[in-house]
Amino acid sequence: MKLKIPAVLWIASVLGLACTHTGSTFDEQDLGLSKTSVFDTPSPDVFAYTDADPEDVEKLPRSFPGAPPLIPHEIKSMTPIMASDNQCLECHDKPRYIGKDIKDKSPMSKGHYAVVKEKVTGWELSGARFNCTQCHVMQSDAEPLVSNTFVNVEQ
Repeated sequence: MKLKIPAVLWIASVLGLACTHTGSTFDEQDLGLSKTSVFDTPSPDVFAYTDADPEDVEKLPRSFPGAPPLIPHEIKSMTPIMASDNQCLECHDKPRYIGKDIKDKSPMSKGHYAVVKEKVTGWELSGARFNCTQCHVMQSDAEPLVSNTFVNVEQ
């Protein structure tokens, strides 16, 4: 019985060595999504966001079903977005338009409100939803840095 254990260990080690030697090596550029060296800093093409009025911008489709809508106008003059100073609310805090198809009106959805009940003065915005750019990003026609095989079923 003592002879079986060393024989099994010897066979396992020989098989282990045989399986680990493939005869080929991997180049670091073949690993991961980026096809450059890990020490290079890629620089994307320069692009500019639009500074047109929201009514003059063609809205791009959402990236995937259920994705937050993209911001079709400039927001540089509206930042930083804070709970005490959120200029997005001036145009988008319109609960009376929720569920209605009205041109040039983009109301926030019901999920942006803490209590979904009507009051005389309006609805109450959720304190956790004041930072609009946490989910919504400005739209652009910039080329993606990494290719995407995701298929948008809404388009």
